[in-house]
Amino acid sequence: MRKTALSMLLLVLVAGTAFAELVRRGPILITSAEDFTPDNGVVGGWGIRGDPFVISGFRIDAGGADYGILVSGTTRPVVIRDVEILGARLAGVKVQSARNVAIENVWVRGCATGISVFLGTDVSVSGSRVEECPDGVKVTFSSQVNLADLLVARCRAGVWFTGTTGSLLVGSAVERCDVGILVELHCEGITVARNAVLGCRIPAQSEGGAAWDDGARGNHWEGFLAPDVDGDGILDQPYRIGAEEDRFPLASPGR
Repeated sequence: MRKTALSMLLLVLVAGTAFAELVRRGPILITSAEDFTPDNGVVGGWGIRGDPFVISGFRIDAGGADYGILVSGTTRPVVIRDVEILGARLAGVKVQSARNVAIENVWVRGCATGISVFLGTDVSVSGSRVEECPDGVKVTFSSQVNLADLLVARCRAGVWFTGTTGSLLVGSAVERCDVGILVELHCEGITVARNAVLGCRIPAQSEGGAAWDDGARGNHWEGFLAPDVDGDGILDQPYRIGAEEDRFPLASPGR
C-alpha cells in the first residue's frame, strides 16, 4: 500500500499542474459514433484499438446541465483524460450502454454523481479524483470495469457497485465518506484490494459477490486494530464485511 500513498501524492501534484492549463468549455455529449468530432472535444485519435479518440484538456463547468461528459451508445474506443468537471446535475462523467472507454486523470467536484458507469463493458477509470459528490464512483449493471489509483473523498457513497460482474477496485484511497465501499444487488466477481479506506463512517457494506483481497494483500481499514506479530504489514486477524472478509488487512495505508 506504500504505492497507493505515493501514487495519491503524485496524482495531486501532477493534476494541480495539468488542471491549471485547461481550456474552458461546455458539456460534451456523445450519443453515437458520429458525435466524435472536434466540436465535441475530440482532439485526436481515429477511434480504433491502439489509436482511440481522445477527449482532453478541458475545464467543464456544467452549470446545472445533466452531464459534464456523456458517452452513450457507442463501442468506438475513446480516452477521456486531463479534464476537470464541476456542477453537473446528474453526473460529471457518465458512460452508458457503451464499451471501450478509458477515463484518466479526471477531477470531478460538486456533481450528483462523480463518475457513473451504467450498462458499460470494458471501461477503465484510473488516476482520477472525485470529491464532494453525493455519489462518488457508481458502477451499475456493468462488467469488466476496472477502477485503479483513485482518490474519492467527502462523498455520501464513495465507490458503489450494483449488479456488476468481473470488475475491480485497486490501489485507491476512499476518504471521509458516509459509506466507503458498497457492493449490492447480485454482484459477482468483484475484487477490492490494496486500497485505503480512511475516516469513513461505515467503511464498507456488501450483500455478497466480492473478494476483499487479491489472495495476498487486502485493504487498510482505518480504526481496525489487530496484531501484526511477524511485522509483515498484514494484520493477523481478518476484517469482516457482512458475511465476507478481508483475509489480509493491511496495517498501514503506506504499506
